[in-house]
Amino acid sequence: MKQCAKPAMINSFKDLLNKKSIDKVTVKDVCIHCGVNRQTFYYYFKDIIDILNFTIVEELYAEIAQNRTFETWEGGFLATMNYLKKNSTMIFHICKSSYWPEVRGYFIDFSNNLLHYVVKECEGNMGVKLQEKDRDFIVNFYRHVFNGLMMDWVCDGMKEEPKVILDKLLLMITGSISRSVDAFIKYELKV
Repeated sequence: MKQCAKPAMINSFKDLLNKKSIDKVTVKDVCIHCGVNRQTFYYYFKDIIDILNFTIVEELYAEIAQNRTFETWEGGFLATMNYLKKNSTMIFHICKSSYWPEVRGYFIDFSNNLLHYVVKECEGNMGVKLQEKDRDFIVNFYRHVFNGLMMDWVCDGMKEEPKVILDKLLLMITGSISRSVDAFIKYELKV
């Protein structure tokens, strides 16, 4: 069982999250559900938030790892939303829990990293280099847009299809990251 324990615990954790709020899922519940002892759980994870972090971060990373460039960020955004929709019951039980602020923080870090790659690549494509504070400003701006759309969508029950949201988002921002980088370069030249 030792080799299969970690995936079994993750699957049990996800099964339990599909049935009840994460606030009501305990280490004991996970262990009983998959037939491992608490010592085995603690060998792999510190606590419930650790297994949650591992599950979401690992699965999301696998979904979007190949989509973190200027040319493919749309795929990463769509893959993230498809993951959330596919796991909507589990995500809803997390969203309505006391763990939500921490999970929201993971999404913020996740999108910061994704957008940082996108902006850096855009700089490279344009042959320019932004000041770090300006790059951070652009990343922060787009992170608020992306995360705001995603979080509103999650909290509203994920009714609209992810592709529809992406299409609308593209109508709003197509070319805007490049324009933002260009505008900041011109601004820096003036100052």
